[in-house]
Amino acid sequence: MSKVTAKRLGDLINFKRGYDLPENQRLPGAYPVISSAGISGYHNEYKVEGEGVVTGRYGTLGEMHFINGKYWPHNTALYVTTFKGNNPKYIYYLLSCLGRIRTSDKSAVPGVNRNELHEMAVPVIEDKAQQKKIATVLSALDAKIDCNNRINAELTAMAKTLYDYWFVQFDFPFDFASGKPAQNGTPYKSSGGKMVYNPTLKREIPAGWNAGMASDLFDFNPPLILPKNTEASYVGMNSLPLTGFMTNPPERKLFSGGMKFQNDDVVVARITPCLENGKTALISLLEDGEVGFGSTEFIVLRGKNYSLSAFASQLSRSASFRQFAISNMTGTSGRKRIDASTLETFSLPLPPEELLLKYEETASSFYKRMTNNTKENHYLTQLRDWLLPMLMNGQVTVK
Repeated sequence: MSKVTAKRLGDLINFKRGYDLPENQRLPGAYPVISSAGISGYHNEYKVEGEGVVTGRYGTLGEMHFINGKYWPHNTALYVTTFKGNNPKYIYYLLSCLGRIRTSDKSAVPGVNRNELHEMAVPVIEDKAQQKKIATVLSALDAKIDCNNRINAELTAMAKTLYDYWFVQFDFPFDFASGKPAQNGTPYKSSGGKMVYNPTLKREIPAGWNAGMASDLFDFNPPLILPKNTEASYVGMNSLPLTGFMTNPPERKLFSGGMKFQNDDVVVARITPCLENGKTALISLLEDGEVGFGSTEFIVLRGKNYSLSAFASQLSRSASFRQFAISNMTGTSGRKRIDASTLETFSLPLPPEELLLKYEETASSFYKRMTNNTKENHYLTQLRDWLLPMLMNGQVTVK
């Protein structure tokens, strides 16, 4: 076990309030502005040279932000001005481990009093070499999690780019000699492929394509069996991302109602403001064959005759689909919804089946990789959160 000593937090670091910088005074630049919730923008000037640790000044001390470089700490945050010889990354993890601290009662506006924080007794490993080893282990886990997240963002962008090329710009690969889509073909529209005006869609679409509705390709809220009071995987509204398609790991709950789904289904929030904010997800973290459930405010899409999870994911985030959904919401202000029966009437050009399947074959590999990365991140996060307190209180030593 590592030797742990109780010390004043003020003997380890010094906190200081950040600097005011209204959004209308920010100028384009490379330096991040770090507020209580993390990066809130960028500016052309900086106040502090990293490495740095920043936390919120209001509410509770708990969520920490580590910055490696020059930055501007916002006045909604406290930042560390000096680490007094301690390893900055070790301090970041130590502070992350301290948990929730009640706000000061001395202020009319709830806020963390930095002077009170400095008087806190905290467990610390003073051996600087051991501090560095602890920081290295935990940083390696965080680096892998961050790497997986960046890969997922790139894969999401690749899937969207391919979708836009093929189904928005109509530059899918086409073999003009055979008159069919082909993997090694040339871009259809930009290579002179015939476009025909469609009066239903009121625009040109590739020759041979037809106008149709989303219901031609997808079943909306397809039926699944899940008996009441059965324990099952639950994906709530909070689990749906605003960007990307991966959900948080499902919870286990007793089923008493809600929308049912299975892997490869796409779910879209149907209520304001979740729909406008873009809450959409691909269900991919259930067990094979498992039926899960979620909010009654979900609409579920599933390919009619074959899996169209990749196409459905991109369609559900497309500007035209979302604008159609938002403009057709009904109900009172603040509780507006889009009905599945309305959403399934969304008009779109229907690609040939072979082109849909080719896109699915290509893009689904991206989503499988995203799913695997998300599962790995869940495991790594659990491992990090299990190790963190034990490393900080000396129960576990890094050799």
